Amino acid sequence: MVVMLRPLKTPMYLINRFLDTEYGDFGFVVEDMKLFPNGKYIAVLVRLDDDSRFIHVFGTEGQPVGGWEKGIPVPCTGEVVMLPGEERLAVFTKCGAGEVRIYPVQLTDPESGVLSVTFTKLPLYASFTPHERLVVFCDYKVEYFAPGDVEVIKIPTPQDGFAYIHSVKDTDDSLYMLYTFRTNQRARLELARISLPMFPYYSPLEFWDGIEVISRSSIVPKGGRQVGDIWLKDGSVMAVLGSKGDKEIQIVTPSGIKTALLPGELVFLSFTSRGLFVITGVYGGNLRAGFISFDILNSSKEIGAEDFRGDAVLGRYVPGIVDPKFAGISKDGETLYFGRSGGKSSGGAFYYFLRREVDYLYRLEAPKGQSNDLKLENTASEAHGERHQKAGLDENPGETILVPLLRRFKQVIIYGPPGTGKTHLTLKTAKNAEFVTFHQSYSYEDFVEGFRPIEKEGRVTYTVSDGVFKRLAVRAIYDSLPDEFRKRGENVGYKDMKTAVQEFLKNRRAGEGAPIVPRRDFYMVIDEINRGNISRILGELITLLDPDKRLGAPTEAIVTLPYSGELFALPPNLYIIATMNSADRSIALLDIALRRRFAFVELSPDPEKLRDVNVDGINLEHLLTRINSIIEQEKGKDYTIGHGYFLDIPSADDPRQALYMVFYHKVLPLFQEYFYGNWEHLRSLYPGFEFIDERGRIIWMSLDEFMDALRRLVGSE
Repeated sequence: MVVMLRPLKTPMYLINRFLDTEYGDFGFVVEDMKLFPNGKYIAVLVRLDDDSRFIHVFGTEGQPVGGWEKGIPVPCTGEVVMLPGEERLAVFTKCGAGEVRIYPVQLTDPESGVLSVTFTKLPLYASFTPHERLVVFCDYKVEYFAPGDVEVIKIPTPQDGFAYIHSVKDTDDSLYMLYTFRTNQRARLELARISLPMFPYYSPLEFWDGIEVISRSSIVPKGGRQVGDIWLKDGSVMAVLGSKGDKEIQIVTPSGIKTALLPGELVFLSFTSRGLFVITGVYGGNLRAGFISFDILNSSKEIGAEDFRGDAVLGRYVPGIVDPKFAGISKDGETLYFGRSGGKSSGGAFYYFLRREVDYLYRLEAPKGQSNDLKLENTASEAHGERHQKAGLDENPGETILVPLLRRFKQVIIYGPPGTGKTHLTLKTAKNAEFVTFHQSYSYEDFVEGFRPIEKEGRVTYTVSDGVFKRLAVRAIYDSLPDEFRKRGENVGYKDMKTAVQEFLKNRRAGEGAPIVPRRDFYMVIDEINRGNISRILGELITLLDPDKRLGAPTEAIVTLPYSGELFALPPNLYIIATMNSADRSIALLDIALRRRFAFVELSPDPEKLRDVNVDGINLEHLLTRINSIIEQEKGKDYTIGHGYFLDIPSADDPRQALYMVFYHKVLPLFQEYFYGNWEHLRSLYPGFEFIDERGRIIWMSLDEFMDALRRLVGSE
């Protein structure tokens, strides 16, 4: 089944318009949103400039739910956590000793039906389960006061050590808990079951000794915000845990724990009826969404990036403004909420809020007549969607300018200023590609092979693990092997592929000339290639990159890798596309050995792609030309900005507001960086540029003042 990821802009527009009407005179931000598991509702926490807060509930079509139009006031200035259930919303306020208020969503007067649970001391954690039980994690001596129709389950903090709960799920008669337990500087990851009603315990030690541990591991994800979930169905249980920014997750089952390799850094994960849904990001690259099917989760001993089904782009990946707190997917896997965050100080405290102009709801739809193959088409993208094709980037797949260069040279580097379409051109050329981003810490061990820790018989040992490029090369070679080397059947795992490839390479090195016949093309995309230590990352691969050193070429080369001792070569159907930002002069130039093995393509800003695009009388082609003429005159062409900054503006709900946001939050910060300390010269030489004062501070204008200033800037050219 081909799953289409379609952005639902109309509901978000309706929600934002409603909030603007309700609170626009007071100044407000959206502090949090939570999607209900049923996918029918979304709860919104609004914070006003005076720090008062209100909760609204909307349908995912954008209309407020009856009774929630005026908002429910939140009498707390501390942290507020919304916990959606099936038809009720629990709100955990962390003021004083703490309180959880449970509201019926569909009651015309939600406050008249609220149920309140109070405590004698603030709990550390609260969860509202699928069966709408309230689970609290707190000190053993904490007492709570709750109505009779609210089932509260109290998990005591350990007497010796520390526990951190990642996820809680329940059935009619059981509660399942995924947590990390730390004692004496040692940590272990555990999945446990608690029978309901819960047995009476008289001390924390008695509780923790009495629960049924289903699975346990000493390998615990480290660093970053940890993201976990539990899946229950037909008596079976499975859990998953990862850390934001890490490239591995732990799959926890009663039979053991295994590691899954992600195609990027973890942003968000959640179980759905379609499998494990995961959002990952490549630094300097894109956010991508995909599924791992339950068949693979249950049967595969090793799970790699190639086991993900789907390749939908959710926009560019900026780690600082993408947080798992601001994401959610319905349990049927059909409705996705994904937001980006900003920060704000208020009353001496700092809090995060949602950037409303880039927050979207998505619908994951299956077109009629498709098979049950969980593959996401790249149909929704903040940076590379249909609007870009209409604006001029309309190459057909397989017909871009890169294709003849790749056929000839096998490797291409695309360079140019930001916003010129480097990533878009790459995506149009390289379907089903593997993406990596080079940086100073990226190494040969990440790219080719190296040692990684694994747990075996209760002990942590180290084994050689294949990197992303080696795994891709093995798949590409296997796809090109003669039939006698290929394993029959559909369920061919990576280990089977590698065994067949090793046998083929041994025969090849021994002089047995079995032919190699590529069936498909494979692509490796490297973002920011000039930011990495190229010699350290590639190692002996630099030699293999020569087209005449590949398999089937006149002087093919087969090398022995240093860690595993396995044979390795590059097939003719594996292509490399790399990108680099020409404005990044803090990075050393690529060495000559690498330059000789790559073809280079420069992409420059193309104002003509904005031809005849006007916003309130301002021609965007002329505006971009004017901006770049200033930058090029003072800094050089490498520092200009691309047409991609402005491509989404014409199709925005409010093009004037969209232009205002792009100019103030993307263009002007670049000017501040480029012309630091040179403001008087800039203002005297270009009198139409009125947006930064003589001390380098941005001059904030109203929307009408801003449009008038832009007209003067374009007219002063």
